[in-house]
Order: sequence, then C-alpha cells, then structure tokens
Amino acid sequence: MRQATSGFTKGWHAGETGMPSKIAHNPFEHIRITSNISSFSILLIKQTSKHHRILLICPCSHRIVSTMGLIDFVGNNAAQIDAKEYEDEVRESDPKLLQHDEHLVFAFKGRGGKGRDHYMLTTKRVLVRDKKGMTGKRISYSSVPYTSIRAFSLETAGSVDDDKELKMYSRSIGKISIDLTKSVDVMPIHQFLSAAILRGEGAGEDAAGAIAHGGGAGASGGASGFLDVFGSDYAQVDKQEVEARLKNSPSVLLDDEKVEMAFKCGRDSFILTSHRVLKIDVQGVSGKKIEYLTILWPAIKGYSVETAGNILDRDSELTLFFNLPDTASTAEGFPRNSLTRMKIDFRQGQADLFAVQKYVSDKLLGADTVASSEYSGSMAGHHDTGSGSILAWAGDDNRMIDAVEANRYFHSDVPLLQNCENVELAFRGRRDMMLFTSKRMVFVDMQGFMGMGKKVEYISMPWKTVSAFSVRSAGSFADKDSEMCLWLDFDDVFYPRRANEDDPPPPPIPRKSFLEIDFQKDKVDILMVHRYLSERLLRENAHQLKPHTSPVAPDILVASPDAGKNLLDWIGEDAAAIDAEAVDEKFHEVGILQDDEHVAFAFKTGRDSLYFTNKRVFIIDVQGFSGKRKEYMSVPNDVIRSWSVESAGSFDRDMEVRLWFKGYWNNKIKQDLRKGKADIFAIQSHIAHFIIGDADGKAALANAQAYEPSSEGAMTKVLGFVNDAHMKDPVELTNQMRESPALLQQDESIDAAFKCGRDHFLITTKRIIVIDKKGMTGKSVEYKSYPLMYNKAFKIETEGSLLNGSEVKVYTDDDDIKQELAKGQKDNVWAIHEILSEKMLNHPQKEIGEIEINLA
Repeated sequence: MRQATSGFTKGWHAGETGMPSKIAHNPFEHIRITSNISSFSILLIKQTSKHHRILLICPCSHRIVSTMGLIDFVGNNAAQIDAKEYEDEVRESDPKLLQHDEHLVFAFKGRGGKGRDHYMLTTKRVLVRDKKGMTGKRISYSSVPYTSIRAFSLETAGSVDDDKELKMYSRSIGKISIDLTKSVDVMPIHQFLSAAILRGEGAGEDAAGAIAHGGGAGASGGASGFLDVFGSDYAQVDKQEVEARLKNSPSVLLDDEKVEMAFKCGRDSFILTSHRVLKIDVQGVSGKKIEYLTILWPAIKGYSVETAGNILDRDSELTLFFNLPDTASTAEGFPRNSLTRMKIDFRQGQADLFAVQKYVSDKLLGADTVASSEYSGSMAGHHDTGSGSILAWAGDDNRMIDAVEANRYFHSDVPLLQNCENVELAFRGRRDMMLFTSKRMVFVDMQGFMGMGKKVEYISMPWKTVSAFSVRSAGSFADKDSEMCLWLDFDDVFYPRRANEDDPPPPPIPRKSFLEIDFQKDKVDILMVHRYLSERLLRENAHQLKPHTSPVAPDILVASPDAGKNLLDWIGEDAAAIDAEAVDEKFHEVGILQDDEHVAFAFKTGRDSLYFTNKRVFIIDVQGFSGKRKEYMSVPNDVIRSWSVESAGSFDRDMEVRLWFKGYWNNKIKQDLRKGKADIFAIQSHIAHFIIGDADGKAALANAQAYEPSSEGAMTKVLGFVNDAHMKDPVELTNQMRESPALLQQDESIDAAFKCGRDHFLITTKRIIVIDKKGMTGKSVEYKSYPLMYNKAFKIETEGSLLNGSEVKVYTDDDDIKQELAKGQKDNVWAIHEILSEKMLNHPQKEIGEIEINLA
C-alpha cells in the first residue's frame, strides 16, 4: 500500500504493521486522507501527556472517528439531541404520532447520534421509534404511559464503563433500558421522571405520626465496621442531613419530597421518602458509577421484618416484596422474575426495626390515625387446648387461638400492629403463628430450634395483595387436615434444581405467589374462615375493600350450621342445570353468601359446580375417590383481568367459559357448559357489567366512527387468510354486536373494527374484543374481552417493503394482543394509534382497586 504523505505523519504511532512510525500532528478531530489507501481499516494511536486517544480510519469513507464515538456507535449508546428541533421534525414526518398538546421534553438518538432509532420522553409517555429491516421503511412506535411505570433507575458513568443508563419498569411491557452516552446529564432526566411518575398516583398514602430518625451512635454516619461493610449491614443516619444533600448536590429529590428514614452502609444508601423507596448503589473501585433506583410505594405488595439472632447472626432485616417486570427465566435454581424483592440488613443496635416496620405499614396500609375498633377480636376467650394430636403437630397444622390475647401481645409486647388495627382471627401451628387483622395477614415465623431462638420473622401481606381464596375440607383415610389457599398478586415462582443430572427438570414452585395453609380439622371451622375471607376480600360499593374501621361482625365468625357441611348432598350428583334462585336461597341459609350477594347463574358438571354472583365466581370442586374432600374457591369479580366465552361447534358440543384473574400461579378458570343448558352471552354480559360497567363508554375520538373501511381487493382478500386484517365499518358492527350476538353494553360502541379472514379485531370504548372462529365450519366462535383499564402500553408498526403490512400490539397483564393489518392500511394503523393514545394518555380508565395516593 502507498504511504500517506510524510508531512502528515508526525507525532502518531500506527497500530498496523508496515505503517509509518510517525504521523504529523493535526489539530482537527476528523481527518480525510486523500492518499490511495487500501480498503482495510488503519488503527492510529495518538499519545498526549495525559492519555492515549485511539482514532480509526473507516474503510469506506476513510474518515477518522474518535474511540468514544466508535464505542457509542457499536454499543448503541444514545446521544441527546435537541428536543424542540426533533419535535418539529416528528410533527412533519409523522403528524399523527404526537397529540396536539403533547411535547417532547428529552430526545435521544441511538448509536452515538449516528443511528436510526430514537427515544423520547414526552409530557405524557415514553416513546421509542425503532426502524427495522435493511431499508428502515418499517418503523415501530412503542408508547408507555408514565402511569404504567412502577420503578425507574438512572446510572451515572464510571471510570472504565463510561456510558450511562436509564431503566424503566412498566407493567405489561416490561423493562425499557436505554444506554446513554457519557455526555448526557442524567440528573435533569431523573428530576423529570420523578415529577412525571411519582406525583399523583405514584407516591402511596401519606404516612402520619412521628417517625424515629437517626440519633446517637447511628446518626453520625461514621465509618462502617469491617463486618458490617462486608455483610452489607445498614446503619440509620440523620434524615435531615440526607434530605439536604439529596436536594442540592446532586438534586435527586422533588421539592415537596421528604426523607422519613435513611440508612447507610459503606458508600450505599437506602432511603424511605414520602414519595418512594430510594436505593443508591455506589459501584466500582472509584465510586464514580452510581445507580439511583426508585420504587413506587404502590409497587410494593408485601414486606417482612426479621429480628437479630444469636452471636454470628447479629443483623436484623427488612424485606420488601414487589413486582418489577423483567425477562422471564426458566433456569434451574433461579426465580422466574429476578426483580421481586429487596433485602436490607440492619446493623445491630443501629436501627429501630419496628420503627421501620411501622413506617412501611403506614405507607402501605394507611396512616395510623383512627381510634381502635370496637370489636377487638371476635374469638375472645377461645381457649387453646394445644394440637392434641401427634400427627397434627408433626404436620404443622394450625389451630385457632384467642384473638384478644394475640391482639394484646402484638400491640404491647411486640409493637407490630397499628393502634387502629385489630386482630380478628389468630392461629398457631407447631411453633409459628398466623394473624388475620383488620388490615392485613401476618405470618410469624419463630426460627431456631423448636422456635426458641431470638430470630423471628414477621411477614405482612395487605389484604389488597390477595386476589382469590379457597378452603378445602378434610378427606378420607390419612388426609385428616383441612386447608386454606390464597392467590397473591406477587410473582414469586421459582424453578428448583434437579436432584441428579439425569433427572427430568422438577416443576416450578409458587413460593409466595400461592400460599397453602394446613388447618387441624377439628380445631378450625373452614366455612367460618371462608365467610371471614369473603368479608375482607369481596369489594363493596365503588369497588373498594371493606375499610378497617368496619370490623367483621361477630355473627360471621360463629360456628357453621350442619346444613353447610352437607351442602353437596343437597346439590346432588346429577348433571342437570341448577336453579339459581334455589341455590341462592340455600347458600344464604348455610351462610356461604354475604347478605347483599345473590346468585345469577348456577351450573353443574359431574361432581363439580360453578356459580356466578354479583360479587364473585364461586366454584365447588369435589376431589378424591370418596368425594369427601371438597374445595370452595372464590374469585372476586374485581380481580378478573380478561374473559372469553366460546360457542359449541359441529363436533365439540360443549360451550366454554374462561376467566383470567390477577395472579401469577394457576390464575385461569375454564369451565365446559353443556349445549342448550347455558346462555354464554348472558354470562358474558354479566361479567362485563361488573368489570367494565362503570367504565367511560364515550368514543375515544369525535370522528372515530367516520373512518372509511378499506376496499377488499384481490390481494387484500388473499392476505386476509394469512392473518392480515382490513378495516370494517364500526357503526355497522356496533349495531350488529348489540343484537346478534348481544355482545356490547348499551353505552358501549366500537371505535375501530378489522376483519381478518373469518376473525375480527375490535376496539370498543371499554375494551378490546378478539373474535376467533374455529374449526372447518367456523361454528365454534370464541369471544375474548380485554378491558382497556388493564391495557398498559401499546405499539404500532408501519408498513415495510414487499408484502409487509402494518401491525398493532397492545400489552396487557396476561397475554399480549397482536393484530397484523393488510398492505395499504397506513391511515388505519395511525387511526388505531390515535384511539389508543386518547384512551391511555388523556382518559385512562381507572383500574379497579388502584391505590389512591395522597401526598403531604
């Protein structure tokens, strides 16, 4: 190869054998070489007094690029660009992407500013613009409203790892991770996200009452002992000092945000504020790389505190349980979701564990400002006679104990409960205890030999974390214990390791996603437990749980009548449909239903039966050969997240009802119904009434039903059978779906409708409906509904080259909804984007059971 001119080579060392040893100093950052150079790259290293700078001559352009630019390009680090200029560009190129009152606050471009993809933080959402394919003609636009984000973190640059990172954890869509160039100032981004995400819905209930803060030995923030740093033990520090530091350099907290408790371990900090849980993780040898992780209070599903043990185990612990979406894993020895808990070890004598527990309780259960309830433990005077059975003792079966004594003990001896909180039921196993209070469930785990050790864990699960429940009676022969099962809104599924390499993988275990509690059958009345759980978990007016100021009445907790224990004998063993009025009368007689609860539909299949009431779906499952073991399962209507009904086909003569409820373990109910014995559309309307009946039925857009349906050309008809849909008249379908079949509610209309072969994809004013015709004849049709209130994010993709049509995807808490559109549907995919933006950004439908936040 020919060498570059000698006047150009002074002061440089070549990284390529045979290149000149010196290259002339050049003051410009980018140099174009005019000499004849072969097509392969030449690496040049410039030496200065302070550092080495690597430059690369690219093979095509022969342009020298700095190493930093190369790293950002290869690592796809996004560079910040002018938000106003890019907003103008977006409004010109994609005029329907942003709403008229929506503006860009931050904008970033991938690959160090040289890439095709863009990331935007607007006044309403996170927007990701991703060009796909070789030509980049196909573009996806992902929209994540700030209301769906449960946590976020920002990482500063380190010494070696000099890129920065933004992570956002959104319900449904999962984790959004954006690598940023070193030049991006992340703290203004942190301030903006704090204001956009935390204020209003995100900050939890206002905690009241005096909270102990750092003092004495723990407040000085002195050097941590070797064992404490090595063991990651935190000590309490002065909260005012921490608040002042985090509001100035750097500015991490909002102006109206207060630090309530603060802890420090070495360089790291754990902070509880009025708005969030804040974890500051200082990384690397130099400590330049710092992660600021924010978890919203409503994201926390439960918590536990554990006292210190003996000698070596000298630290106490706080564990927060939450659901931060992450990539699901099935690897052995790991949880399905790795982001479900945070464990904080406190240094012995340097933190008031029960003060921490009290503050977290105030945030998650409501402030402790109400006087004690009138009914303090309805099982007063219940004498604990012990298990009385070696089998019950060995099986750790729970028996009922005096709730009044438990209430006194956990207010006075162990300051666990709030002043306004009362124990209503109490149970004891071999050594552990379980409490049902007016606000939560508490599991007391006595550790050490025979529970005589100093270490005790107190696990609290608020009632709002419980999705569904059931009780099981004892069976025959060796099965002598009854059971209670609880489905929790907490993803704690774990994949255990196989015992031997040649063994098949063991099945996953639910851990805290599904709790199964054994009762001693002659010591606990399971139907009374069922009535109590119904009082605490079935929602009242306006979809709210029973307030703690309304205690469970004493007559609910009396012994069950004998008629309730022989309920199945009355139902019978025949396969005929059950009269709903007769069932309603019988269930009230035996105390299964609440006073204001009524049966709307009743069905029986074999030995099992299914009931729809105005408050729940109730299932009686007869188990075992003898049928003595029976499970009574209740799924409150308010925790149903999606549902479907399916008509009978030519060969499959059964109809089906399917329900998906909030939860992470076996959260699907499927019931076959005999043809001619049930009206599936009446059942569908019943479910819709209690889930979306209160939802806003107004059209998303004034002209939402004025879109012209696409013409069905020859190619469109062909593509219709390969899952590419074309638009249909929403007005015509609205009229049809109110009568044949009667699918829509009276105040519900269709905003957009698409037909794909025999199937339909409908966006109504309250939900998304997918109609799926099955089988050769198409007589079997499934109608599946996804309420818009549980749709948290969405994405559209424009048309690509060749035959690639546009696409829409809506993210839900269960399965995602995806629909491809036929070629030539450009305007229609933007119409869908406009409708979903209006629904999710401007008029989001309030989720049932969503936490109301009150900031002080």
